[in-house]
Amino acid sequence: MDQKAINVIRNLALDMITNTGAGHPGISMSSAPILYTLFTKYLNINPSTSDWINRDRFVLSSGNAAEVLYATMFLCGYPLMIDDLKSYRKLNSKLPATATIGTPGIDISTGFPSEGFASATGIALAEKIYEERYNYKSKGLFDKTKLPKLIDYYTYVLIDDEEIMDGLNYEAASFAGSYGLGKLIVLWDSTGITRDGPIKNSFYDNTLSRFSALGWSTVTVKNGNSVSEISNAIKKAKQDINHPTIIMVKSILGDGLNNQGTNLVFTDPIPKADLDEYKKKTGAGTIPFTILKEPASYMRDQVVARGNKIYDEWKKTFNEYKSILSEEQLKELSNIPVNNVDFNLAAIDIPIDYENKELLRDSNHKIMNIISNNVSNFIGGSANLSSSTKTYLDNMGDLLPNNLLGKNIMFGGRNALMGSAMNGLAISGFRPFASTHMAYSSKLIPSIKMSALMNLPVTYIFTHDSVTVGNDGPVNQPISELAMLRSIPNLYVFRPADKKEVIGTWNIILSNKVPAVISLPKTEIKAEQGTSKEGVLKGAYIAGKEKAIASLVLLATGAEVQVAKSIQAKLLQDGIDSRVVSMPCMELYNLQPESYKQELFPKNVPIFVIEYGSSFGFEKFVPSSNYLFTINKFGICASKDDVLKYMNLDLNTMITKIKSLLK
Repeated sequence: MDQKAINVIRNLALDMITNTGAGHPGISMSSAPILYTLFTKYLNINPSTSDWINRDRFVLSSGNAAEVLYATMFLCGYPLMIDDLKSYRKLNSKLPATATIGTPGIDISTGFPSEGFASATGIALAEKIYEERYNYKSKGLFDKTKLPKLIDYYTYVLIDDEEIMDGLNYEAASFAGSYGLGKLIVLWDSTGITRDGPIKNSFYDNTLSRFSALGWSTVTVKNGNSVSEISNAIKKAKQDINHPTIIMVKSILGDGLNNQGTNLVFTDPIPKADLDEYKKKTGAGTIPFTILKEPASYMRDQVVARGNKIYDEWKKTFNEYKSILSEEQLKELSNIPVNNVDFNLAAIDIPIDYENKELLRDSNHKIMNIISNNVSNFIGGSANLSSSTKTYLDNMGDLLPNNLLGKNIMFGGRNALMGSAMNGLAISGFRPFASTHMAYSSKLIPSIKMSALMNLPVTYIFTHDSVTVGNDGPVNQPISELAMLRSIPNLYVFRPADKKEVIGTWNIILSNKVPAVISLPKTEIKAEQGTSKEGVLKGAYIAGKEKAIASLVLLATGAEVQVAKSIQAKLLQDGIDSRVVSMPCMELYNLQPESYKQELFPKNVPIFVIEYGSSFGFEKFVPSSNYLFTINKFGICASKDDVLKYMNLDLNTMITKIKSLLK
C-alpha cells in the first residue's frame, strides 16, 4: 500500500505540472517516497491546527519540489481542494510556484538555493531555546512532579543536489553543528543530476565527510524507493539529539519516467504519450487528477490519526503546565504564533543630551538594551562585529549551546547565514535583529528579500553607513547599499539623524510587525534642536524651520542632517533663508498624502539633497543632478575630511555651489 500511495502523490504532481505547463517532474518523482515516509510515519502535525506551537516543522529548501509537496499535503488532510491543485502557479492560487507562507501547512517560504536550509537553523535554534525556557526541570531526587516536555519538536528540511553545492549550506551546517542542533534533520534527495547534467561534471566533494567534520551525524539510504530504509534512517536521526543529521537518499531523478536519471526530466512537462504510459503503469488511468481512493485514504488516515492523538496529548500536557508556569511565561507562549510586542517604548522617558556628541551606535545601544529588558522575544546578534556595531545586549549573556537563555547570538563570520537564521527565529515567534557594517549588507540581500517577501519582523542594523568611515578605504565605504536596500519592496529603511530619531525608529518597529533596516554612521552625533521622535512616523518632516520665507529646502538623511543644519546657519549669515527637511524613512514618506508632501516642499522652491551615498531615488526631488550632493563613484582611502573634500562634499564646496545655483 505504501508504494500505491507514493504513486498517487507522483501522479498528482505530474498532473499539476501538465495542467499549468511548468514545473519539475524529475524531483517530484525522486522525492515522493521521502515526503511520503516523513509525513505518514514521523511528522507530528495536526493539519487542522496549523499554528500549534509544538508541531514538527518542515522546510522545503528545494523550491523545485513544490508540486510534490502540495500533492503530499493535500493527501495528508491539509485544507486544500482538488481545484487548488488545478490552479497551481495560476493567478491568486493558494499554490504558487514555490512554497510560500499563507498556504496552509507551509512553515516558511522557499527562497534562493540553501535559504530554506539556513532558515531552518533558526527554527531549530528557536526550539532549543523554548525547551530551555519552558520545559519542566526536575528539582531533585525527591521531586514527585513528572511532566512530559511541553516543547519538543523536530525541524525537517528537504534539499537537492544543486543546493548541496551552495556556499550558504556550509555556513548553515557549520552553525548547526557548533550549536548541537540535534532536532534538525536534513533529507538530501541525491540523484546525481543537475539541470545542466551529471553532478560529477562540477562537484567532487565527499559531502558526508564534510558534514561529519562540522559536527553532524550522517546516514545513507541506498534505495530511495524503499520506505523502510528511509524510515529507519529518520528513526536513527531522531535518536541522536546532540547532533544535527543529514540523510543522503540515493534516488533517481524522474524515477519511472522515460529518460529517468537524466537532466531531460529536470524541468518542464512530460510529453503526453510518456505521461499516459506512466499513468497506465501505475494504475491511475489517463484522466487528469484521478485519485485512487484506497491508497489516498490509507495515507490521510495515518497522518490525521497520529496528529489528532499527539495533539490531544499535548493539550493535556499544556493544561498541566498552566499550574506551574508563571503568568508571564503563559503570555509568552501564547505570543509565539503572532510575534507581538507588549511594550511601549514611547512611554519611557529617555534623556536627550543636547550639549555633548555621542556615537549614534551608542545611542542605539542604550535604546536596544531598554527594549531587551522589557521584551522577552527580542534577541539577535552580529557576524563578529557586535563590539563595532554596538548591538550587544548588556547583562543578557551569550546564547551558546550551554547557555540557551542568553540573548546575544555569536554568528562568527557567517554573514549570509545570520540573516537566514533571523528569518527562522522570526517565523518561530521572536523579534530578532542582525547587525554588521553597511558595506557587508550585500551578503544578506537574499535573506532580507525573504524577510520582506514574508513580512517578517526582522530588524537589520547596518553601521558605518557612508564614506565618512574615511581611511577604512573604498571597499568599506558603502555607496550603493542604501539605494539597493530602499529598492526592496516592503522593507522600511530608517536612517535616523540623532538619538531622538533612533527612538522614533524603534517606536515604529516595535509597534508594527515589519521588516526594517536601521542605518547608522560611524561618526559622533549631537542631538539636534528641531529633530523629532514623532516626525519619524511620517518618514520626513521639517527639522530646521526657515526664519521667514525659504529660498531653498535642504533635504538630508541620517548624519547629513547635522551637515544640512550647518549649511542652513552659514547661508543665513549671508541673508539666504532655508529650510531643513529630515527624511529618516523614504518608504514612510512615500505613503503620505500629496498635501503633506507639498507642505514640506513648497512649489517652486528648489530642493538640494544631501546624502553621502548613491543619488538613486533622489532624482525625483530635484530640478537637475546639480542639486544632488550625493556620490556616484567609489570612494578613496583617506581621512574623513579629505574623502569629503575629494568628493566635493565638504561644507565650503557645497555652500559655494548652492549660492551659484540660486543666482
